Parts: sequence; structure tokens; C-alpha cells
Amino acid sequence: MAELSCTALLGSHSLGALASFGLLRLVAATDPTARLRFELADDWIAVLASARYTTTQALIEHLSEWTKSPAFDRMLGWAVDVRVPSRQYRQSLDEALACNDHDLSSFLCAFAADGAIDGSKQQIKPSAFYMVSGQQSFLGGVRDILSQCRARGPKVFDEALLGPWRYGTRAHSLGWDPGTERLYALRHRAPTSEKPCCIPGAVLLGLWALPLFPPVSERGRERTTGFERIDGERYFSWPVFTASVSLDELRSLLQTRRWSAAGGARRREGIAAVYRSRRSEFGQGYAVFRAPEAELPPRRSAR
Repeated sequence: MAELSCTALLGSHSLGALASFGLLRLVAATDPTARLRFELADDWIAVLASARYTTTQALIEHLSEWTKSPAFDRMLGWAVDVRVPSRQYRQSLDEALACNDHDLSSFLCAFAADGAIDGSKQQIKPSAFYMVSGQQSFLGGVRDILSQCRARGPKVFDEALLGPWRYGTRAHSLGWDPGTERLYALRHRAPTSEKPCCIPGAVLLGLWALPLFPPVSERGRERTTGFERIDGERYFSWPVFTASVSLDELRSLLQTRRWSAAGGARRREGIAAVYRSRRSEFGQGYAVFRAPEAELPPRRSAR
């Protein structure tokens, strides 16, 4: 089994962590033996172990082919955007289940909290990872990113996995990358006059991680796995682990959140660090992840 260092996927970064989790979920579909861990160098670097993809180039070529999958077209074609009437959402989910379309049903369950309904518009409430508004739409943003990945081929994943992240692609990062927030006071001109930029390969891999963070309805309110409220602010938090984990182990780790317990429990689970990013909300429904902070201070692996 080969170990591939993805030097640009950093566990201390919200999008880097999401993309790492999405990468494992994707690779495990064709290589059930695939495993993921993080290794501390200058930062926490994702390391993917795979028996099927033994070189980084082979992995990048697989990712490039993956963007051509019809699963994307089904996933993005069920509606104009995620915010739809509950009846329309339920119908789409029922049809996906009836057709045994695992990809579509998994993402429908990841996009919105079934049973959580907006009181004014009677639309289903989306996941906390839905961080766009106004003229932007979540599915529209993903369609734009997917078209960029399909047009540019392996280059987007070479940048996403190995870096450096140059932010040369004109597309929205969906709010998941703190590095793309355009703060008015820190720029030479109004951010509204600048086009957004992103790392399309990383965002697409981050999208693939969403089924690992399902939203649920709690008394009609959306609650998304991985998010918690601290002093009135909403945070996305995640673990960085030095022990290699399979996809099933990662899903259990993220959804049971055992690393949120006392520090001793974290150590026993092989958690080397825990990071969190504040979901900063502004305007009419817009949000962005702010720069991550260490909830559990990093420790160097014994390896």
C-alpha cells in the first residue's frame, strides 16, 4: 500500500480538512482499503494510503476522470438550488431512493435537514455548509466550479493536492475557504468590484465530504453535524488525527464527536489537534469560515 502526501491539503485549514475527508470518501469507493491520516511537518499534511492509487499522478488522473461522472449532473440537476419547498425536496429524495441512486440520495440528505422548514417561505432549511445568498446559489456555485474542473483537467487537482494554492480560478469558494474572504478594510478597492476566486479542485473535494456531516431537524430547526454554538457564535470544528483511519472509522469519528470530550479521551482516540472556524454571517444569509483556531493545541506525533 502506497502512502501519498498531499502537501497542499492542510488539516489546520477548514477547506483543507474538508477536501481531505472528501478525498478519502472518493477513493474508498474504488479502494475500500484506503486510509487517511495527518502528518506534522510545517503544518498538518494529509497522507492518503491506497493500494489502488500508488502514485500521486495516478490519483490526480483518477480525480480528473471523476469530474466527468454523470453523478455530478444528477446531483446538480434535481433543482435550481437547495432552497425548495419541502414537497419538492421529498419527491426528489423519494425518486433517488426508488432508483437506488446512492450518490444523489446521499447528497440530498447532506444538502438539507428533512423536517426543518422555513416558517415564512415554507422552504426546506439547508445544511450549515450552505453559505451563499442573493444572486449566488449553492448549486449554481458548484456547477461553475465543476465546469472549471472539467475544462482544466488534472491541473486543478495538482494545485489542490500539491499546491501552491494560487487562487487563479474565478469562481466562488462557497464560503469554505477563509483565504478568499474579501474584507473591505484590507483591500485597495471595494470588494464588490472584484470577482471571487477559489481552488476549484479543493472545493469539489470538500463538496464530496458533505455526506459525512449530515444535517438533521431538531424541533423544526436545522442542526448540522460538526457545528456547535459557543457564546452565541456558530463554529465548525474538526479533528486532526495521526492514526490512519478508514472511511467508516472517519464517519464514526466525525459523527460521534468523541474528540469533543476531555483531553484524555482525545489522546486515546489518536487525536493530535482539534481546530474550529467561526461561521461568520453577514448580509442576507451570506457566511464565510473565518481563520481557524486551535481548540486542542497541536502535539507532535511519535512517528
